[in-house]
Amino acid sequence: MGPLFRNSGFPLYHDAMLFVRMRPQQRRATFEATFTAARSPLSSGLQALAYYERAGLVKRITPLSKEAPHYASRMLVRSARNARVKPELLGAPGNGAEGWSASALNLSAAVDERTPGGAASLVELASDADLRELQLALAGDPSVASVSRVPRRYLTAKMSRKSSKPSAVDRERTATAPPPVHTMWNLRKINWQEARDLNGFNDASEIKVAVLDTGIDAGHPDLKDQIAGYIYEHPDLPGASSDQDLIGHGTHVAGTIGATINNDVGINGISQARIHAWKIFDDRPDLLTHPDGTAEFAYFVDPVMYLRALLDCVDAGIDVINLSIGGGGAPDPTESAAFEALLAGGTSIIAAMGNERREGSPISYPAAMPGVTAVGATNLQDRITSFSNRGNHVAIAAPGDAIWSTLPTYPGQTAWRAEKGPDGHWWQGKAAIRETDYDAWPGTSMAAPHVAAAAALFIANGGDRDPAAIRDALLASADKVPAMGGQDFTPDFGYGRLNLKRLIACIGTND
Repeated sequence: MGPLFRNSGFPLYHDAMLFVRMRPQQRRATFEATFTAARSPLSSGLQALAYYERAGLVKRITPLSKEAPHYASRMLVRSARNARVKPELLGAPGNGAEGWSASALNLSAAVDERTPGGAASLVELASDADLRELQLALAGDPSVASVSRVPRRYLTAKMSRKSSKPSAVDRERTATAPPPVHTMWNLRKINWQEARDLNGFNDASEIKVAVLDTGIDAGHPDLKDQIAGYIYEHPDLPGASSDQDLIGHGTHVAGTIGATINNDVGINGISQARIHAWKIFDDRPDLLTHPDGTAEFAYFVDPVMYLRALLDCVDAGIDVINLSIGGGGAPDPTESAAFEALLAGGTSIIAAMGNERREGSPISYPAAMPGVTAVGATNLQDRITSFSNRGNHVAIAAPGDAIWSTLPTYPGQTAWRAEKGPDGHWWQGKAAIRETDYDAWPGTSMAAPHVAAAAALFIANGGDRDPAAIRDALLASADKVPAMGGQDFTPDFGYGRLNLKRLIACIGTND
Protein backbone atom coordinates (compact mmCIF):
# COMPACT_ATOMS: atom_id res chain seq x y z
CA MET A 1 0.00 0.00 0.00
CA GLY A 2 1.30 3.43 -0.90
CA PRO A 3 1.63 6.53 1.28
CA LEU A 4 -1.22 8.53 2.77
CA PHE A 5 -0.59 12.27 2.48
CA ARG A 6 -1.70 14.44 5.41
CA ASN A 7 -1.03 18.03 6.50
CA SER A 8 -2.59 18.27 9.95
CA GLY A 9 -0.41 20.10 12.44
CA PHE A 10 1.78 21.73 9.83
CA PRO A 11 2.13 25.50 9.30
CA LEU A 12 -0.81 27.21 7.62
CA TYR A 13 1.29 29.93 5.98
CA HIS A 14 4.76 30.33 4.55
CA ASP A 15 7.20 32.15 6.76
CA ALA A 16 8.42 35.58 5.63
CA MET A 17 6.30 35.68 2.46
CA LEU A 18 3.64 38.12 1.27
CA PHE A 19 1.54 38.23 -1.87
CA VAL A 20 1.17 41.84 -3.01
CA ARG A 21 -1.33 42.84 -5.70
CA MET A 22 -1.07 46.30 -7.23
CA ARG A 23 -4.14 48.11 -8.49
CA PRO A 24 -4.18 48.26 -12.30
CA GLN A 25 -3.03 51.62 -13.57
CA GLN A 26 -4.78 53.54 -16.29
CA ARG A 27 -3.63 52.37 -19.70
CA ARG A 28 -1.49 54.97 -21.53
CA ALA A 29 -1.19 55.58 -25.25
CA THR A 30 2.54 54.80 -25.32
CA PHE A 31 4.98 52.95 -23.14
CA GLU A 32 6.86 56.18 -22.51
CA ALA A 33 3.72 57.70 -21.03
CA THR A 34 3.16 54.58 -18.96
CA PHE A 35 6.76 54.66 -17.80
CA THR A 36 6.54 58.32 -16.84
CA ALA A 37 3.38 57.73 -14.82
CA ALA A 38 4.77 54.64 -13.14
CA ARG A 39 8.04 56.41 -12.27
CA SER A 40 6.25 59.06 -10.25
CA PRO A 41 7.19 59.18 -6.55
CA LEU A 42 6.46 55.93 -4.77
CA SER A 43 3.38 55.69 -2.60
CA SER A 44 3.72 55.13 1.15
CA GLY A 45 3.65 51.34 1.16
CA LEU A 46 6.13 51.04 -1.68
CA GLN A 47 8.38 53.54 0.06
CA ALA A 48 8.39 51.18 3.05
CA LEU A 49 9.20 48.26 0.75
CA ALA A 50 12.04 50.28 -0.80
CA TYR A 51 13.38 50.98 2.70
CA TYR A 52 13.29 47.26 3.51
CA GLU A 53 15.22 46.57 0.31
CA ARG A 54 17.93 49.10 1.08
CA ALA A 55 18.27 47.60 4.56
CA GLY A 56 18.84 44.15 3.08
CA LEU A 57 15.61 42.76 4.57
CA VAL A 58 14.11 41.66 1.22
CA LYS A 59 15.44 38.42 -0.25
CA ARG A 60 13.51 38.45 -3.49
CA ILE A 61 10.47 39.87 -5.27
CA THR A 62 9.07 37.48 -7.87
CA PRO A 63 6.37 38.64 -10.29
CA LEU A 64 3.50 36.23 -10.73
CA SER A 65 3.15 36.97 -14.41
CA LYS A 66 5.92 35.50 -16.54
CA GLU A 67 5.53 38.03 -19.34
CA ALA A 68 4.55 41.58 -18.41
CA PRO A 69 6.95 42.19 -15.51
CA HIS A 70 9.95 41.09 -17.58
CA TYR A 71 8.85 43.47 -20.31
CA ALA A 72 8.59 46.19 -17.70
CA SER A 73 12.07 45.46 -16.36
CA ARG A 74 13.57 45.64 -19.86
CA MET A 75 11.92 49.01 -20.33
CA LEU A 76 13.35 50.17 -17.01
CA VAL A 77 16.84 49.29 -18.20
CA ARG A 78 16.30 50.94 -21.60
CA SER A 79 14.88 54.11 -20.09
CA ALA A 80 17.69 54.25 -17.57
CA ARG A 81 20.24 54.06 -20.36
CA ASN A 82 18.46 56.79 -22.29
CA ALA A 83 18.49 58.94 -19.20
CA ARG A 84 22.09 57.97 -18.45
CA VAL A 85 21.08 56.64 -15.05
CA LYS A 86 22.34 53.38 -13.57
CA PRO A 87 19.60 50.73 -13.94
CA GLU A 88 19.87 49.68 -10.31
CA LEU A 89 18.81 53.16 -9.22
CA LEU A 90 15.55 52.67 -11.10
CA GLY A 91 14.99 49.30 -9.54
CA ALA A 92 15.75 47.24 -12.64
CA PRO A 93 16.76 43.63 -12.03
CA GLY A 94 20.21 42.39 -12.69
CA ASN A 95 19.47 38.71 -13.35
CA GLY A 96 16.01 37.15 -13.54
CA ALA A 97 13.54 38.44 -10.97
CA GLU A 98 15.85 38.58 -7.98
CA GLY A 99 16.61 42.30 -8.28
CA TRP A 100 13.05 43.53 -8.54
CA SER A 101 12.54 46.69 -6.51
CA ALA A 102 9.53 48.62 -5.35
CA SER A 103 9.89 50.75 -8.50
CA ALA A 104 9.61 47.74 -10.79
CA LEU A 105 6.66 46.46 -8.76
CA ASN A 106 4.97 49.82 -9.32
CA LEU A 107 5.67 49.71 -13.05
CA SER A 108 4.38 46.14 -13.40
CA ALA A 109 0.90 47.36 -12.42
CA ALA A 110 0.88 49.45 -15.57
CA VAL A 111 1.72 46.67 -18.00
CA ASP A 112 0.45 43.41 -16.45
CA GLU A 113 -3.02 42.80 -17.85
CA ARG A 114 -3.04 39.04 -17.24
CA THR A 115 -3.44 38.66 -13.50
CA PRO A 116 -7.06 38.87 -12.28
CA GLY A 117 -7.48 41.84 -9.97
CA GLY A 118 -4.14 43.45 -10.74
CA ALA A 119 -0.42 42.75 -11.00
CA ALA A 120 0.77 40.39 -8.26
CA SER A 121 4.20 39.58 -6.88
CA LEU A 122 5.58 37.34 -4.17
CA VAL A 123 7.68 39.30 -1.68
CA GLU A 124 10.13 37.15 0.30
CA LEU A 125 11.71 38.68 3.38
CA ALA A 126 14.87 37.65 5.17
CA SER A 127 12.99 37.09 8.43
CA ASP A 128 9.42 36.48 9.48
CA ALA A 129 9.95 39.05 12.26
CA ASP A 130 9.86 41.84 9.68
CA LEU A 131 6.68 40.70 7.97
CA ARG A 132 3.90 42.23 10.07
CA GLU A 133 5.18 45.80 9.93
CA LEU A 134 5.66 45.70 6.17
CA GLN A 135 2.26 44.08 5.70
CA LEU A 136 0.58 46.92 7.59
CA ALA A 137 2.46 49.56 5.60
CA LEU A 138 1.47 48.00 2.27
CA ALA A 139 -2.14 47.48 3.40
CA GLY A 140 -2.46 51.24 3.94
CA ASP A 141 -1.15 52.10 0.47
CA PRO A 142 -3.92 53.19 -1.94
CA SER A 143 -1.97 51.79 -4.91
CA VAL A 144 -1.97 48.28 -3.37
CA ALA A 145 -5.07 46.18 -4.04
CA SER A 146 -4.24 43.55 -1.42
CA VAL A 147 -1.40 42.23 0.70
CA SER A 148 -1.64 38.92 2.52
CA ARG A 149 0.20 35.99 4.02
CA VAL A 150 0.85 33.13 1.60
CA PRO A 151 -1.04 29.92 2.49
CA ARG A 152 0.81 26.63 2.29
CA ARG A 153 -0.60 23.87 0.11
CA TYR A 154 0.60 20.33 0.74
CA LEU A 155 0.65 16.79 -0.54
CA THR A 156 3.29 15.09 1.56
CA ALA A 157 3.27 15.68 5.26
CA LYS A 158 2.89 13.31 8.16
CA MET A 159 3.97 9.85 7.09
CA SER A 160 3.73 6.67 9.12
CA ARG A 161 6.92 5.84 10.93
CA LYS A 162 7.05 2.55 9.01
CA SER A 163 7.07 4.22 5.61
CA SER A 164 9.47 6.98 6.62
CA LYS A 165 12.15 4.38 7.41
CA PRO A 166 12.01 1.79 4.65
CA SER A 167 13.51 -1.63 5.18
CA ALA A 168 16.23 -3.07 2.98
CA VAL A 169 13.55 -5.03 1.13
CA ASP A 170 11.51 -1.85 0.59
CA ARG A 171 14.50 0.00 -0.82
CA GLU A 172 15.06 -2.75 -3.37
CA ARG A 173 11.47 -2.75 -4.64
CA THR A 174 10.94 -1.73 -8.24
CA ALA A 175 7.82 -2.26 -10.29
CA THR A 176 4.54 -3.71 -9.08
CA ALA A 177 1.94 -5.32 -11.31
CA PRO A 178 -1.65 -4.07 -11.20
CA PRO A 179 -4.56 -6.52 -11.23
CA PRO A 180 -6.38 -7.37 -14.49
CA VAL A 181 -8.28 -4.32 -15.66
CA HIS A 182 -11.66 -6.05 -15.47
CA THR A 183 -11.17 -6.56 -11.72
CA MET A 184 -10.40 -2.91 -10.84
CA TRP A 185 -12.89 -2.41 -8.02
CA ASN A 186 -13.10 1.35 -8.35
CA LEU A 187 -14.23 1.18 -12.00
CA ARG A 188 -16.83 -1.46 -11.23
CA LYS A 189 -18.13 0.54 -8.28
CA ILE A 190 -18.89 3.66 -10.37
CA ASN A 191 -20.45 1.63 -13.23
CA TRP A 192 -17.68 2.56 -15.62
CA GLN A 193 -18.24 -0.19 -18.18
CA GLU A 194 -22.01 0.31 -18.10
CA ALA A 195 -21.47 3.99 -18.90
CA ARG A 196 -19.21 3.11 -21.82
CA ASP A 197 -21.90 0.76 -23.16
CA LEU A 198 -24.43 3.59 -23.51
CA ASN A 199 -25.38 4.48 -27.09
CA GLY A 200 -23.15 7.14 -28.60
CA PHE A 201 -20.74 7.20 -25.66
CA ASN A 202 -17.88 9.69 -26.14
CA ASP A 203 -14.66 9.01 -24.24
CA ALA A 204 -13.76 12.74 -23.90
CA SER A 205 -10.70 12.64 -26.16
CA GLU A 206 -11.24 16.32 -27.04
CA ILE A 207 -11.77 17.55 -23.48
CA LYS A 208 -8.94 19.34 -21.64
CA VAL A 209 -8.30 18.19 -18.08
CA ALA A 210 -5.55 19.90 -16.11
CA VAL A 211 -3.55 18.09 -13.44
CA LEU A 212 -1.78 20.60 -11.18
CA ASP A 213 0.43 18.36 -9.12
CA THR A 214 3.92 16.93 -8.56
CA GLY A 215 4.53 16.52 -12.28
CA ILE A 216 3.99 13.60 -14.63
CA ASP A 217 6.02 10.84 -16.25
CA ALA A 218 5.45 11.94 -19.85
CA GLY A 219 7.05 8.74 -21.13
CA HIS A 220 4.93 6.29 -19.17
CA PRO A 221 3.61 3.66 -21.63
CA ASP A 222 0.07 4.00 -20.24
CA LEU A 223 0.07 7.83 -20.41
CA LYS A 224 2.33 9.01 -23.21
CA ASP A 225 -0.46 9.15 -25.80
CA GLN A 226 -2.78 11.07 -23.47
CA ILE A 227 -0.58 14.01 -22.52
CA ALA A 228 -1.36 17.17 -24.49
CA GLY A 229 1.06 19.42 -22.64
CA TYR A 230 3.45 19.55 -19.70
CA ILE A 231 4.76 22.76 -18.10
CA TYR A 232 7.42 22.53 -15.42
CA GLU A 233 10.11 25.09 -16.31
CA HIS A 234 10.42 28.39 -14.41
CA PRO A 235 13.92 29.75 -15.09
CA ASP A 236 13.33 32.83 -12.95
CA LEU A 237 12.61 30.82 -9.80
CA PRO A 238 15.50 29.81 -7.53
CA GLY A 239 14.04 26.35 -6.98
CA ALA A 240 13.14 25.65 -10.59
CA SER A 241 12.26 21.99 -10.95
CA SER A 242 13.11 19.21 -13.35
CA ASP A 243 10.60 17.42 -15.57
CA GLN A 244 10.61 14.38 -13.29
CA ASP A 245 7.72 13.50 -10.99
CA LEU A 246 9.84 12.46 -8.03
CA ILE A 247 6.94 11.90 -5.65
CA GLY A 248 4.75 10.12 -8.20
CA HIS A 249 1.50 11.68 -6.98
CA GLY A 250 0.75 13.60 -10.20
CA THR A 251 1.39 10.55 -12.35
CA HIS A 252 -0.94 8.49 -10.17
CA VAL A 253 -3.71 11.10 -10.42
CA ALA A 254 -3.26 11.38 -14.20
CA GLY A 255 -3.56 7.62 -14.66
CA THR A 256 -6.95 7.52 -12.96
CA ILE A 257 -8.19 10.31 -15.19
CA GLY A 258 -6.85 9.14 -18.52
CA ALA A 259 -4.57 6.10 -18.73
CA THR A 260 -4.95 4.53 -22.18
CA ILE A 261 -7.94 2.18 -22.24
CA ASN A 262 -7.66 -1.48 -23.30
CA ASN A 263 -4.10 -1.26 -24.60
CA ASP A 264 -3.05 -4.45 -22.79
CA VAL A 265 -0.76 -2.31 -20.61
CA GLY A 266 -1.31 -1.70 -16.91
CA ILE A 267 -4.63 -0.12 -16.01
CA ASN A 268 -7.61 1.60 -17.64
CA GLY A 269 -8.27 5.27 -17.06
CA ILE A 270 -11.82 6.50 -16.56
CA SER A 271 -11.74 8.71 -19.67
CA GLN A 272 -9.50 9.48 -22.60
CA ALA A 273 -9.41 13.20 -21.85
CA ARG A 274 -6.39 15.19 -23.00
CA ILE A 275 -4.21 15.70 -19.94
CA HIS A 276 -2.52 19.06 -19.49
CA ALA A 277 0.00 18.74 -16.66
CA TRP A 278 1.54 21.54 -14.63
CA LYS A 279 4.22 20.77 -12.07
CA ILE A 280 3.57 23.00 -9.06
CA PHE A 281 6.20 21.48 -6.74
CA ASP A 282 9.91 22.06 -6.94
CA ASP A 283 12.39 19.28 -6.25
CA ARG A 284 13.62 20.52 -2.87
CA PRO A 285 12.05 18.97 0.23
CA ASP A 286 11.48 21.31 3.16
CA LEU A 287 11.86 20.56 6.86
CA LEU A 288 8.47 20.17 8.53
CA THR A 289 8.19 19.50 12.27
CA HIS A 290 5.40 17.52 13.94
CA PRO A 291 3.65 18.58 17.14
CA ASP A 292 5.19 15.56 18.88
CA GLY A 293 8.70 16.91 18.26
CA THR A 294 9.57 14.63 15.35
CA ALA A 295 10.20 15.95 11.86
CA GLU A 296 10.58 15.02 8.23
CA PHE A 297 11.66 16.58 4.96
CA ALA A 298 8.61 16.79 2.72
CA TYR A 299 7.51 18.47 -0.49
CA PHE A 300 4.98 21.29 -0.70
CA VAL A 301 3.39 23.44 -3.37
CA ASP A 302 5.50 26.31 -4.70
CA PRO A 303 3.14 29.32 -4.49
CA VAL A 304 4.36 31.03 -7.67
CA MET A 305 4.32 27.83 -9.76
CA TYR A 306 0.81 27.13 -8.45
CA LEU A 307 -0.64 30.57 -9.20
CA ARG A 308 1.03 30.67 -12.62
CA ALA A 309 -0.51 27.29 -13.43
CA LEU A 310 -3.98 28.54 -12.47
CA LEU A 311 -3.55 31.58 -14.73
CA ASP A 312 -2.27 29.36 -17.55
CA CYS A 313 -5.47 27.30 -17.20
CA VAL A 314 -7.52 30.48 -17.64
CA ASP A 315 -5.63 31.29 -20.84
CA ALA A 316 -5.75 27.72 -22.17
CA GLY A 317 -9.52 27.30 -21.79
CA ILE A 318 -9.13 24.21 -19.62
CA ASP A 319 -12.42 22.35 -19.12
CA VAL A 320 -11.70 20.64 -15.79
CA ILE A 321 -8.95 21.07 -13.18
CA ASN A 322 -8.00 18.38 -10.68
CA LEU A 323 -6.44 19.71 -7.46
CA SER A 324 -5.40 16.89 -5.14
CA ILE A 325 -3.73 19.36 -2.79
CA GLY A 326 -4.80 20.99 0.45
CA GLY A 327 -3.92 23.13 3.41
CA GLY A 328 -5.59 24.88 6.31
CA GLY A 329 -4.52 28.41 5.40
CA ALA A 330 -7.40 30.48 4.05
CA PRO A 331 -6.97 31.52 0.41
CA ASP A 332 -5.29 34.86 -0.17
CA PRO A 333 -6.93 37.34 -2.59
CA THR A 334 -4.60 36.32 -5.44
CA GLU A 335 -5.60 32.65 -5.24
CA SER A 336 -9.28 33.57 -4.83
CA ALA A 337 -9.20 35.87 -7.87
CA ALA A 338 -7.66 33.12 -10.01
CA PHE A 339 -10.40 30.67 -8.95
CA GLU A 340 -13.11 33.23 -9.68
CA ALA A 341 -11.65 33.81 -13.16
CA LEU A 342 -11.54 30.07 -13.86
CA LEU A 343 -15.12 29.48 -12.78
CA ALA A 344 -16.35 32.52 -14.71
CA GLY A 345 -14.61 31.14 -17.81
CA GLY A 346 -16.38 27.79 -17.55
CA THR A 347 -13.65 25.71 -15.91
CA SER A 348 -14.83 23.13 -13.36
CA ILE A 349 -12.55 22.74 -10.34
CA ILE A 350 -12.42 19.39 -8.52
CA ALA A 351 -10.51 19.18 -5.22
CA ALA A 352 -9.73 16.56 -2.59
CA MET A 353 -11.33 16.95 0.85
CA GLY A 354 -8.14 16.00 2.72
CA ASN A 355 -6.97 13.02 4.78
CA GLU A 356 -7.10 14.32 8.36
CA ARG A 357 -10.29 12.68 9.64
CA ARG A 358 -8.48 11.24 12.66
CA GLU A 359 -7.26 14.76 13.51
CA GLY A 360 -10.79 16.18 13.56
CA SER A 361 -11.29 16.90 9.83
CA PRO A 362 -9.84 20.43 9.76
CA ILE A 363 -11.09 22.53 6.85
CA SER A 364 -8.79 22.23 3.86
CA TYR A 365 -8.46 24.54 0.89
CA PRO A 366 -9.03 24.66 -2.06
CA ALA A 367 -11.75 22.06 -1.37
CA ALA A 368 -13.63 24.55 0.83
CA MET A 369 -13.46 27.43 -1.68
CA PRO A 370 -16.74 28.65 -3.25
CA GLY A 371 -17.64 26.93 -6.52
CA VAL A 372 -15.22 24.04 -6.02
CA THR A 373 -16.51 20.45 -6.07
CA ALA A 374 -15.01 18.82 -2.97
CA VAL A 375 -14.55 15.03 -3.04
CA GLY A 376 -14.43 12.52 -0.19
CA ALA A 377 -13.11 8.96 -0.38
CA THR A 378 -15.03 5.66 -0.10
CA ASN A 379 -13.86 2.08 0.20
CA LEU A 380 -14.89 -1.24 -1.35
CA GLN A 381 -17.82 -1.52 1.06
CA ASP A 382 -19.17 1.92 0.04
CA ARG A 383 -18.29 3.32 3.46
CA ILE A 384 -16.36 6.49 4.02
CA THR A 385 -12.68 5.73 4.60
CA SER A 386 -11.03 6.13 7.98
CA PHE A 387 -9.00 9.11 6.69
CA SER A 388 -11.47 11.09 4.53
CA ASN A 389 -12.30 14.51 5.97
CA ARG A 390 -15.92 15.28 6.73
CA GLY A 391 -17.56 18.69 6.43
CA ASN A 392 -20.62 20.49 5.15
CA HIS A 393 -18.75 21.63 2.04
CA VAL A 394 -18.21 18.08 0.73
CA ALA A 395 -20.11 17.60 -2.54
CA ILE A 396 -19.64 13.97 -3.53
CA ALA A 397 -17.63 10.85 -2.68
CA ALA A 398 -15.72 8.48 -4.95
CA PRO A 399 -13.48 5.42 -4.57
CA GLY A 400 -10.29 6.40 -2.76
CA ASP A 401 -8.85 3.35 -1.02
CA ALA A 402 -6.30 1.02 -2.61
CA ILE A 403 -6.67 2.68 -6.01
CA TRP A 404 -4.37 1.18 -8.63
CA SER A 405 -2.86 3.70 -11.03
CA THR A 406 0.28 4.71 -12.85
CA LEU A 407 3.55 5.73 -11.20
CA PRO A 408 6.74 7.01 -12.84
CA THR A 409 8.90 4.38 -14.48
CA TYR A 410 11.96 5.83 -12.70
CA PRO A 411 12.76 5.79 -8.94
CA GLY A 412 11.59 8.45 -6.53
CA GLN A 413 10.50 9.14 -2.97
CA THR A 414 7.51 10.61 -1.16
CA ALA A 415 9.46 12.17 1.73
CA TRP A 416 12.71 11.98 3.67
CA ARG A 417 13.33 11.06 7.26
CA ALA A 418 14.64 13.90 9.43
CA GLU A 419 17.36 13.09 11.96
CA LYS A 420 19.02 15.35 14.51
CA GLY A 421 22.74 15.80 14.29
CA PRO A 422 25.17 16.39 17.19
CA ASP A 423 24.63 20.14 16.84
CA GLY A 424 20.89 19.78 17.41
CA HIS A 425 19.96 20.66 13.84
CA TRP A 426 17.81 18.46 11.61
CA TRP A 427 19.42 16.87 8.60
CA GLN A 428 18.02 14.86 5.73
CA GLY A 429 18.11 11.13 6.38
CA LYS A 430 16.67 8.11 4.60
CA ALA A 431 14.05 8.46 1.89
CA ALA A 432 10.58 6.93 1.89
CA ILE A 433 10.96 5.07 -1.39
CA ARG A 434 7.92 4.74 -3.63
CA GLU A 435 7.12 2.03 -6.14
CA THR A 436 7.58 2.44 -9.88
CA ASP A 437 5.26 1.83 -12.85
CA TYR A 438 2.06 1.10 -10.85
CA ASP A 439 0.83 0.93 -7.28
CA ALA A 440 -2.36 1.06 -5.19
CA TRP A 441 -2.58 4.24 -3.10
CA PRO A 442 -5.16 5.54 -0.62
CA GLY A 443 -6.40 9.10 -0.22
CA THR A 444 -8.96 11.70 -1.17
CA SER A 445 -6.23 12.62 -3.67
CA MET A 446 -7.11 9.36 -5.43
CA ALA A 447 -10.89 9.97 -5.18
CA ALA A 448 -10.86 13.45 -6.75
CA PRO A 449 -9.59 12.36 -10.21
CA HIS A 450 -12.55 9.96 -10.50
CA VAL A 451 -14.82 12.99 -10.36
CA ALA A 452 -12.59 15.11 -12.62
CA ALA A 453 -12.74 12.41 -15.29
CA ALA A 454 -16.51 12.08 -14.81
CA ALA A 455 -16.91 15.84 -15.35
CA ALA A 456 -14.91 15.56 -18.58
CA LEU A 457 -17.14 12.71 -19.78
CA PHE A 458 -20.25 14.71 -18.91
CA ILE A 459 -19.09 17.57 -21.15
CA ALA A 460 -18.01 15.22 -23.95
CA ASN A 461 -21.38 13.49 -24.04
CA GLY A 462 -23.36 16.68 -24.50
CA GLY A 463 -23.68 18.00 -20.97
CA ASP A 464 -23.56 21.69 -20.15
CA ARG A 465 -19.97 22.94 -19.68
CA ASP A 466 -21.04 25.40 -16.97
CA PRO A 467 -19.32 24.40 -13.67
CA ALA A 468 -22.52 24.84 -11.65
CA ALA A 469 -24.47 22.64 -14.09
CA ILE A 470 -21.79 19.93 -13.96
CA ARG A 471 -21.76 20.00 -10.19
CA ASP A 472 -25.56 19.74 -10.05
CA ALA A 473 -25.52 16.76 -12.43
CA LEU A 474 -22.80 14.99 -10.44
CA LEU A 475 -24.75 15.38 -7.21
CA ALA A 476 -28.15 14.48 -8.67
CA SER A 477 -26.81 11.27 -10.23
CA ALA A 478 -24.78 10.08 -7.21
CA ASP A 479 -25.76 6.85 -5.46
CA LYS A 480 -27.30 7.16 -1.99
CA VAL A 481 -25.30 4.33 -0.48
CA PRO A 482 -26.63 2.42 2.57
CA ALA A 483 -24.06 4.03 4.89
CA MET A 484 -25.81 7.38 4.32
CA GLY A 485 -28.72 6.09 6.38
CA GLY A 486 -31.39 7.19 3.94
CA GLN A 487 -30.31 10.84 4.00
CA ASP A 488 -29.94 12.93 0.85
CA PHE A 489 -26.77 14.57 2.20
CA THR A 490 -24.25 13.74 4.91
CA PRO A 491 -21.02 15.52 5.90
CA ASP A 492 -19.15 12.31 5.05
CA PHE A 493 -20.48 11.45 1.59
CA GLY A 494 -21.92 14.74 0.41
CA TYR A 495 -24.80 13.83 -1.91
CA GLY A 496 -23.58 10.29 -2.48
CA ARG A 497 -20.99 8.15 -4.24
CA LEU A 498 -20.21 8.82 -7.90
CA ASN A 499 -22.27 6.82 -10.43
CA LEU A 500 -20.85 7.40 -13.91
CA LYS A 501 -23.59 5.57 -15.79
CA ARG A 502 -26.37 7.61 -14.19
CA LEU A 503 -24.40 10.82 -14.79
CA ILE A 504 -24.11 10.19 -18.53
CA ALA A 505 -27.61 8.74 -18.87
CA CYS A 506 -29.22 11.81 -17.31
CA ILE A 507 -27.85 14.18 -19.96
CA GLY A 508 -30.75 15.73 -21.82
CA THR A 509 -33.31 14.48 -19.31
CA ASN A 510 -34.89 16.02 -16.24
CA ASP A 511 -33.44 13.30 -13.99
